[in-house]
Order: sequence, then C-alpha cells, then structure tokens
Amino acid sequence: MFSARGFRRSTAHVALLLVLATSGLLAAGQAGAGTTEEKLQRIVTTLKTRLSITVPVVASIVPANSLMMSVEAPKDSKNPFLLSIDANFLETLTPDELEAAIAHELGHVWVFTHHPYLQTEELANQIAMRAVSRASLERVYAKVWQRGGKKGDLARFLGAAPSTPSAAGLASEQTR
Repeated sequence: MFSARGFRRSTAHVALLLVLATSGLLAAGQAGAGTTEEKLQRIVTTLKTRLSITVPVVASIVPANSLMMSVEAPKDSKNPFLLSIDANFLETLTPDELEAAIAHELGHVWVFTHHPYLQTEELANQIAMRAVSRASLERVYAKVWQRGGKKGDLARFLGAAPSTPSAAGLASEQTR
C-alpha cells in the first residue's frame, strides 16, 4: 500500500522520467542504465567533480519546493547535503538549464564548505559559472521569475554582464 507521501514521490519520479525522456537524457548512449534518481545523481556527481566539491550531495525530486530547487546543509557532518528539486519546475527545464540550476545549488555547497557565512546568490553563481554558461543561468532565472510572478535583477544575482565592444566602436573598426 502506498502512503500519500509515497504516491506523491512516485508521481514526481514519473514526471522526471518524462522530462528526461523528452529532453534526450534517456537516449541510448547518453544516460546509461539506472533509475531516474541515479541519472540525476550522475549529473550532480559530474558537476561536483567540475567544481572540485568533495562532500556528498544527494539529489531528490519532491512534489513541491517553494524555492523550486534548494540545497540543505546537513545537521551532522556525517550526512550529505540534500538537493531538493520541485517536480513541476523540473519539467520546465531543458538539459542545459537543469545542469545550470544544479550547478547554482552546488555553488552554495562550495561556499558553505569554504566560507559558510558568505552565502549569497551572486557568489553561488560565480562558482556555478566555473562549470556552466552565464546564458544558461540567465534562462533558469527567467523561468524562476516567471513562476514566481516577479522579475529580479540579473546583475544582482549574476554580477555585471561581461562588457562587449560598443556598436560605435565596431562601426569605426569596420570602416578602417
């Protein structure tokens, strides 16, 4: 017999399976064998390696997360960090957006394990951008703000956008 919690969790797993199947993560040769949770955990493991994070992090899909995706530090250092992903939000993410969102959360893990009192969104994103593109993080924020019903300031969360040559400067270079 399923409990209400078990039913919601099973529904979330089916939703993730559909997302992964339609996004190509379950295609032969890309994802390999294993459960949906194992495939998601492989993304976490790959990003942890790219970000030089050595502490354990366990990902789970939850029926609802008001933050859409979040990471929780363990109360006991023997336990892993817990990365919770809202099942409905997960359905909206492309593979590169999923990777960017996880990289952001792992940025919080990196900050916590190096400077636990300096938690900021911008710092977590600076760490994340060691492994993913700024553009993919921008798309994730757009989806977060769309779901939340209000827009935020990308410069506040991602830092100043990289400077690009001005149109006037480009025009003068082309006429030389």
